[in-house]
Parts: sequence; structure tokens; C-alpha cells
Amino acid sequence: MDNKNQTHNIIVENRQHAQITGVEEMISATEKTLIVKLADGNLQINGSDLKIDKLAPEEKLLHLSGTIQKIEYMEGKKSFFKKLFR
Repeated sequence: MDNKNQTHNIIVENRQHAQITGVEEMISATEKTLIVKLADGNLQINGSDLKIDKLAPEEKLLHLSGTIQKIEYMEGKKSFFKKLFR
């Protein structure tokens, strides 16, 4: 199956909780920023006091809590390591 055809969903509840499906990998996690890999690119979640409540790679599922301020798709952006080693 082509990864580009796989779907993902984002459900945000009152900017305090989020559930994201279609998560292939956790790339980075701090209290202010989470970056996850989806089939069609990376997704960045910014906020404060962000906490991973559940990460289930076999289910491609992420539950998080904290104050969610921004969710952004990162397609076309260079990764941190590509910027670092160019």
C-alpha cells in the first residue's frame, strides 16, 4: 500500500487534549514542541506543558495533553539534521 493513501485524524478537545491517528514515529518531544512523522510528512504541535499520555506505534496512535497553541504540517521543510549537516 502506498503511504500517501494512508489517512490520519487530529481531534483537539478544548486546546487541552489531542488524539492523533496515523502516527508512524515520534521524532522529537519537549514540553513545548512535539514532532511526529505521518505517512505524508511531519506534524509539529506547539504549546506549553505538553505531555505524551499514550504513544502506541502498533496502533499508530498518540494521545497528548497540555496547552495546545499551534498545530502545523511541516511538508517541504528541511529536517534539523539536514540543516545541521549540509
